[in-house]
This record gives sequence, structure tokens and C-alpha cells, in this order.
Amino acid sequence: MTLDRIDPQKLNSFLIKNWMTHDALWYGEVAGKLGMPEASPINLRVCRKLGQIEFKRLMKMLEATVPVDMQAYQKLFEIGKQVFVPDFMALDIDYPAEKVQRFCVRECFAHRGMEKAGLLKDYECGIFERIVGWLDAMKLTYTVEPDLFRCLKFKGQECEVTIKFQF
Repeated sequence: MTLDRIDPQKLNSFLIKNWMTHDALWYGEVAGKLGMPEASPINLRVCRKLGQIEFKRLMKMLEATVPVDMQAYQKLFEIGKQVFVPDFMALDIDYPAEKVQRFCVRECFAHRGMEKAGLLKDYECGIFERIVGWLDAMKLTYTVEPDLFRCLKFKGQECEVTIKFQF
């Protein structure tokens, strides 16, 4: 068997699952060693930086320019989603108004993992911090609602996040 015989989508899924496993193991070690009050802010900073780096690399590879309108943003975002978002993330994304993107997370692997580990009450959402890193890499002006200081599902809310852009 050679690598060129592997379906590119299967390879992508394989790499994402390995990265996610690394992320979970890393987070668990940091939380175990330093405690959640230290681990959660570190995770947020790392997720945002990762988002910035990975999306800058993607844009460079695609020779993409900074999006100047919502249509250009959507096109670039969809490519990023195909490359970086795991297939096991139950996520709906829509555009309910001009210059508005809404994420509805039906089933969250991070929520599930933190709940299993008994760390959910102190978890701050790194998933959207990574997406914010993408937006930063695209040099966009935006607002995110609601405040994601704590996991929305932990607070008994639906995980619905809205991003409003200013092009």
C-alpha cells in the first residue's frame, strides 16, 4: 500500500482525528498539572493562535486574498470548514441576514469530553476561539454573540453563536 492510494477525504479525517486526540490529551495533561483556572485560558490562547496560523497557511496555499464582502468570505470559510472541521462535529451554519453568520452546534465533542472528564463547569469554549482566529487571519472586523465565557450547553443554553461582520 502507498499513500497515494488513500482517499484524500479519508486522509483528511484521519489527520483531524489525530490532531483532536492530541488536543484532548494535551488539555487533560495541562488541566491535571495546573488545574482548570490555568488550563482554560491557556487553551483559549492556543486555539486562537492555531486558528490564525492554520488559516493564514490555507490562504497562502490557495493564494486567497482578504475577503472584501460576505460572498467572498463564505467561499473562503467553506473551504476552511472542509479542511479543518471534523466530520463528527454536528454543526449547522447559516446566514440569516446580510453580513451575519450563525453557528448552531447540535452535538459538541468538546462539551461531551469535558463532561466525561468532570471539567465542564470550568470549561471555556476553545472551538469558537479557533474560528475567531480564522477571522483574525482574514483581517475581518466582526462581533461575536453571546459571550462564550463558559460553555453555553453547561449554562443550559443552546450552543448558538452569531457573528456579525462589517465589510
